[in-house]
Amino acid sequence: MKWLYAVQQKMRVALLLAVILLLVFLKSLVDRHNVSELGDSFSSIYEDRLVVESYIYKLSDHLYQKQLLMEQCSQGDRQMLASRIAHHNQAIFRLIQEYEKTRLTTQELTFFERFKKNMKEMVALEDQFLNSQNTAEATMLDVQFVTATQNLNQLSSIQVEEGKNMTNQSQRIITSSTMLTQFELAMLIVIGLIIQALIFASKSIVPRVSQNHQLN
Repeated sequence: MKWLYAVQQKMRVALLLAVILLLVFLKSLVDRHNVSELGDSFSSIYEDRLVVESYIYKLSDHLYQKQLLMEQCSQGDRQMLASRIAHHNQAIFRLIQEYEKTRLTTQELTFFERFKKNMKEMVALEDQFLNSQNTAEATMLDVQFVTATQNLNQLSSIQVEEGKNMTNQSQRIITSSTMLTQFELAMLIVIGLIIQALIFASKSIVPRVSQNHQLN
């Protein structure tokens, strides 16, 4: 019956080796998934947050420059000022088109649509004001400038918050991967010790071949 016990020991070793291979394979799949998520997270932080923040900065600057030009409207050449204001408007709408290509959250989309609406109303009021210089239109323009700036500030705050969330998500992925690696290492050590014990137990039941001293 000793041979039967040896076979059983070998089967157990083979089973434990299969478990090791399965653990390594599963860990490889998890690592591949984590690497993919980290890549997407870092890419989104750059493309959808840092780049967008630069768009917001440029939009704010164009708005500020336009506001300065509108204040000079009564003092300078109205046609030249209209041309310079149109230049800023074209730049703003180009930036809006680039902004639309990024991934927007639900909250971000709300403020972004409000900003687009502000810009359309602002351009219409600018045309009217440049032709008439009506005080009421000037007041309405000031309101549009303030509203647009507030929407841009909200969009900027969202970039900071979303960037923080993505950083926290990346940290959770790294922590999870580290814990899985430690668990895998512990399991491999335990299984290795069990395999070693089974091999020694199997060797102990194998009869030793006695040497014939007369052959010397």
